Amino acid sequence: MIQAYFNQIKVIVDQYAVTRFVLDANVSFETRPGDQGYLTGSITFVDGSVLYFREFLDAAKETVDKLTYTYHYQDAGNQLILRYDNARHRPPLRSLEHKHIPGQIVETPTPTLDDVLAEIAVTRGWV
Repeated sequence: MIQAYFNQIKVIVDQYAVTRFVLDANVSFETRPGDQGYLTGSITFVDGSVLYFREFLDAAKETVDKLTYTYHYQDAGNQLILRYDNARHRPPLRSLEHKHIPGQIVETPTPTLDDVLAEIAVTRGWV
């Protein structure tokens, strides 16, 4: 099941890699014991902004669960544009799943990599 999920991520990254607004894209996959996996990657866009992402996954059940994730998008000057993650905070947030935008943290459902890439492409006016 982990390998099928990895294949889906590779398809998504490859689809964006050939667009006019992506300069470079890479992703690496690691299968771990106990039906778990880890993926990490980055996508560099034509304006110099970069999306860094990673997911730690568990497929011991019938579905692939994201145990931890982060999708960190920053501009060419390394300033945060947005970050989705499920990291614990102090003081605690009402929900583990949230989105950081400059000066604010908002609750949000867990996005997929495709969701985040589509959000970036639309908000930057590339599609």
